[in-house]
Amino acid sequence: MYLFTTIFAGVSVFVIGQIFLKWMIEPIQELRKIIAEVMFYLANDNSIIHNADMLDKEEVLSSCKNLKRLGANLLSCQQLIPFYETIFKILRLPKRDDIVLASKRLSLISNSVFGKERDIYYQLDLYRIEVCEALGIEDPIQGGMSKIELQNAIKDIRNRTNA
Repeated sequence: MYLFTTIFAGVSVFVIGQIFLKWMIEPIQELRKIIAEVMFYLANDNSIIHNADMLDKEEVLSSCKNLKRLGANLLSCQQLIPFYETIFKILRLPKRDDIVLASKRLSLISNSVFGKERDIYYQLDLYRIEVCEALGIEDPIQGGMSKIELQNAIKDIRNRTNA
């Protein structure tokens, strides 16, 4: 009888551990992996994003598709994590609203690469910085303008264009 109880307890602990692993730990790790991918693609595809008019259109569209996919993956991975609103601070994950903002900005980057506005490069840099801030990651492109400098440059260009 004791042998059966011991085996049953061991199997129960294993099953509960696996349920916890699949239900909690793996979705959190997947979200962190997607955040790392966002940082990689922002750094890796920065020259493609800024030189869209001069490069092969297929390469640019592929890069844009990756950014949109990552934005969608951010949202879907966050939705898989149970009790997200109560555990995000403990696990140092981005807030739900910040994930939504990052997803929107990734989509804006993707949709704006062929833009003809005079301030398009500043806008793209601003979107990149906002994505990094929202996800709590370091901006992979160092030495550029700060968020405030970009916002001021965009205002200046728009004022000159309207004047």
